[in-house]
Amino acid sequence: MEDKHMKRTVKRILLVAMAALLCLGVFAGCAGTKDIKIGAMPADSNISFFQELAKGMEAAGEAFGVTVDIQYTGRDIEKELSLTQTFISQGYSGLVLETVDSSAITGCLSRAQEADIPMVAVDTVPDKTDLAASTVTSDNYNGGYAAGELMKQLIPEGGKIMMTKFNYSSVAMDDRYKGFEDSIADSNLELVGSIEQDGTREDTLNKITPMLTNYPDLVGIFCSQGDPAIGCLSAVTTAGMQDQVAIVSYDIEDEVAAAIEQGSAIKGGVTQFPYAMGYMSVYETIRAINGEETPEIEAIPVLPVTKDNIAEFKEDATAFLEKYGDYKLPTEL
Repeated sequence: MEDKHMKRTVKRILLVAMAALLCLGVFAGCAGTKDIKIGAMPADSNISFFQELAKGMEAAGEAFGVTVDIQYTGRDIEKELSLTQTFISQGYSGLVLETVDSSAITGCLSRAQEADIPMVAVDTVPDKTDLAASTVTSDNYNGGYAAGELMKQLIPEGGKIMMTKFNYSSVAMDDRYKGFEDSIADSNLELVGSIEQDGTREDTLNKITPMLTNYPDLVGIFCSQGDPAIGCLSAVTTAGMQDQVAIVSYDIEDEVAAAIEQGSAIKGGVTQFPYAMGYMSVYETIRAINGEETPEIEAIPVLPVTKDNIAEFKEDATAFLEKYGDYKLPTEL
């Protein structure tokens, strides 16, 4: 009897110990993220792309139990530096920055590195990627290439086309232009020129309008961003060229999607996934904070969208990315 009693006592002790270890493991896991504070800096609160980027950042914060403090920079390089320094001085665990300038981000990355705080770059690829804990971006070259392929399908007979470019230094933008130009190089499309604009529809409208007068036989425009595509749509519609000029947009924001659905001059484009980019930027920041290995470049697919699949894209962009891009957002660290 005594032996049986002893066995039962030992068994109880083991069960209690195992339960205690399990609880400690759970709480340790929570402690691993609950005290993490990440300072996240998207570029512009007035543009839907960056709003979606911020939503993804916030969603990752909720999914992994970390605090994500969103502060927009307004595309101001001095504000990027100022916010970076503020987050560092306030003891934030990690930083995420979306910048419009590939070279100017170096100052922010250097300050974070000196403070031994991991900073992840998102969207724009820094000139010095080794300073970032990771860079989460789109596959911009292949996205530009896909845009060129779409333009060739839309205008099989060929003709004169133009391109809108962003007036900031950006590796991501350069990759888009290069991909598009490589795609159409063997076609009968003739790239007769480009305009540089500040990323807004207003500036694009003002600059593309005289080009429509200079090239009355223009048949296509590749817009390297979504908002300029709306500016180009206004210009060609005002000029009465909406049935002549096919616009292909890089980025399918809400207004661009609606224009595609309505059968406007914007015939389609390629879409990035800013929500996924924002989500993954926080995910990689957490991993860097925890001392885990992170990829130098995390490239999220860019996928073509036309009137044929725009409804599916609008219904659930994340499911669209998983289905057609074979890319699924992680739910565990």
